[in-house]
Amino acid sequence: MKIFITVGTTNFDSLIEYLDTNLNREFEVLFQIAQGTYRPKNFKYINFTEKIDALYAEYDYIITHAGSGTIYKLLDLKKKFIAIPNLERVDTHQTDIAQFLKEEHYALSCSDFKDIIPSLEKLPSLEFNIYKKETFFKANEICTFIQQNM
Repeated sequence: MKIFITVGTTNFDSLIEYLDTNLNREFEVLFQIAQGTYRPKNFKYINFTEKIDALYAEYDYIITHAGSGTIYKLLDLKKKFIAIPNLERVDTHQTDIAQFLKEEHYALSCSDFKDIIPSLEKLPSLEFNIYKKETFFKANEICTFIQQNM
């Protein structure tokens, strides 16, 4: 099983450390840790990459923070993933996003780290709803409004 773990651009050291010490060492794992201070000891890691889409394609499953940019990309790619809200952040919007994913059956979400590994074991056999992106048509209307009011 190939697993890519990403935290986006913000630190999520507690998640990285938990997974580094608890994931099966037979898995092929790559961590993307941003500027976190915890450095994985049992698996490979990177800070950032401009080629994240290639990593999404290469790995079977993704474990991610519940940041909107990452989530929308994974939904668009129809990847199976587990979202964990980063509660180390000041705001709590990631909790709302993770709850939405769970309620709409787009992905798994875990608020407690101890649920991640059992969820990962179930992930291959699960089927999720396909997210249908709504196209935003207001751009032309906004441009017309601006031009008319200049």
